[in-house]
Amino acid sequence: MDKTSLLLYNNTMTTPWQEWKKKNAERQETGVVRPWDFANPDTEYATDDEQEYRYSVCQDCPHLTAAKTCTRCGCFMPAKTKLLYAECPIKKW
Repeated sequence: MDKTSLLLYNNTMTTPWQEWKKKNAERQETGVVRPWDFANPDTEYATDDEQEYRYSVCQDCPHLTAAKTCTRCGCFMPAKTKLLYAECPIKKW
């Protein structure tokens, strides 16, 4: 690997991939999820009961559109509710 593709981070050389993995690990602790989490084989999913509960809360929320997206976060909620580390943008679940 050439030196231009490495970053100096805390006085150690790390690759962009290592940086991304570090940030990804921190995201799981903060409830931030992205659509490409579904392509990651390490993604953890909520239980079926938890998914059903979350989506039922969404269905009663005025921020859910007819297209099943949330007007607060813009996510497609039938998918977002399946991700273990996902959170409601207004803290309903």
